[in-house]
Amino acid sequence: MTTIVHCLRTWRHYLLGNKFTVMTDNVATSYFQTQKKLTPKQARWQDFLAEFDFKLEYKPGRANVVADALSRKAELNIITTSMPTSDFLERIKEGMQHDELAKNLLKLAKEGKTRRFWENDGTLLTIGNRLFVPRWGALRKDVLRECHDSLCAGHLGMNRTLALVHDKYYWLRMQDDIESYVKTCLVCQQDKGEQQLPAGLLEPLPIAEKPWDSVTMDFIVALPKSHGFGTIMVVVDRFSKYATFIPCPLDVKVDEAARLFFKNVVKLWGIPKSIISDRDPRFTGKFWRELFKLMGTELNFSTSFHPQSDGQTERINALLEQYLRHYVSAHQKDWATLLDVAQFSYNLQRSESTGKSPFEIIMNQQPNTPGALIAPYEGPNPSAFSFAKQWHEEQDISRACLEKAARRMKKWADKKRRPKGYEIGEKVLVKLLPNQFKSLRKVHKGLVRRYEGPFSIIEKDQEDPNKSKTSRAPTGVITEFDRKIKEILAERKIRRRGVPSHSEYLILWEGLPESEASWEREDVLWQFQTEIEKRLWKFLELSMTDVKPRNERNAHAPDGRDGDPRARSRPFQTRPDASGSFYVGHEQCYVGG
Repeated sequence: MTTIVHCLRTWRHYLLGNKFTVMTDNVATSYFQTQKKLTPKQARWQDFLAEFDFKLEYKPGRANVVADALSRKAELNIITTSMPTSDFLERIKEGMQHDELAKNLLKLAKEGKTRRFWENDGTLLTIGNRLFVPRWGALRKDVLRECHDSLCAGHLGMNRTLALVHDKYYWLRMQDDIESYVKTCLVCQQDKGEQQLPAGLLEPLPIAEKPWDSVTMDFIVALPKSHGFGTIMVVVDRFSKYATFIPCPLDVKVDEAARLFFKNVVKLWGIPKSIISDRDPRFTGKFWRELFKLMGTELNFSTSFHPQSDGQTERINALLEQYLRHYVSAHQKDWATLLDVAQFSYNLQRSESTGKSPFEIIMNQQPNTPGALIAPYEGPNPSAFSFAKQWHEEQDISRACLEKAARRMKKWADKKRRPKGYEIGEKVLVKLLPNQFKSLRKVHKGLVRRYEGPFSIIEKDQEDPNKSKTSRAPTGVITEFDRKIKEILAERKIRRRGVPSHSEYLILWEGLPESEASWEREDVLWQFQTEIEKRLWKFLELSMTDVKPRNERNAHAPDGRDGDPRARSRPFQTRPDASGSFYVGHEQCYVGG
């Protein structure tokens, strides 16, 4: 009865509302529903069984063969034992004749000299009825592919793949082979997230020599309109940490940004030697580049989608937004009037890097504040020489404090990172963020491949050995083919309103029938660019031997549309030359304007 109650609880969601019969080979159990005297446990069972509409029937054991067979462990073991397919088993038997180790083990098993292996129809079995896989052909690789790459396996890690293989198969040093296979699986490397510390140690930016030698710039955008402004330009001196907050129009142009920079920074502090900024279109445009090239200023841009390169400005942006949140009104349209006092307040604060405020480093003293005006400072008047000497000493101390802060930052950052170097010729995978490419912004980021590659390193940065250049696909390519092109059957031009036109080729892949030919965009066939160009020139040369006049072209159009040359899909269309446009097919060529 316990078994019946357990089954009804397990299949309750299937049985409720349905009428069914429970057959048992126990006579006493068949009268349970009409039993009058019940134990407390049986009473609870009766209460549970009242939910179902069923009846109990007695079925003799000799007639109840199905349930009886499943209840016997020996027969169940035979039924559920998973054996390899006949084709794979035949390959294993053949491999046993080519592997010297397998032949020796098979000989020992037949002679009864080993208790670890035993012979079974030309194959070897070991403890747990595991099948010995000889080292011949691709037998072991096929086993690993089935237990790791298949849909049922799901590209598991090393331990879980080992558990799947170890359950059914055995060979010497199996764990080493599985570890090597999993570590070199390209799909796992491209799709799985990194489970270790980020590669590469922190490389701090070089320390500036003096105030306003090097500055960082950034924009805070999408602010509510306030007194005609909608953007804030943030400029920070990397030596003194002095910040300048400049209100700008909502859609500030590059020439207006340059004018504001000269008015609020260059006019007061001079032209900096270098400017560090992100890749805002205003900073990467030709106007901005050429302007500061003429001024002798070096422009340094941070890596795309990597704000850590200019963490100083990003942190000050956060502090400025926090300050404005404290004092801005509910309608948020008066933030522009708070920028001046926000700049004054920030530059009064002491920096942990330098140990002094930006005002002290720039002017060698703190400015008067409303609290300081009550008790004005009275002190000795140093001589000009002492004043200049003290000024330089303060700059040296500030520079030393900045270097100390950079070393401290590198020390703590490197604890969460690991050193990594690259050599020319090595294969690497490149991490691409989905939001870098417009083609990926509409798809789910969790299902996008994490890495692209592998690519070969072709050059190393002489200044920084950890930086390298790779031979890689064009930026934004997300498709890579593992087959070769057998033949290009046709070309077509795709034109849609609002979308740039592009070419597509009908590709016949090697090893696939013509029914599996597929249309592929020209930009995703970057692997075969040279091959496509050679084939196009080859068909162009063949076409020159069979040129037909215009009237024959109109009479026998290759697309079968009675002379209409504007077919959506046609054989190769080469670029026009002096004689007109070529429409090149496999057997005939048509030349026309």
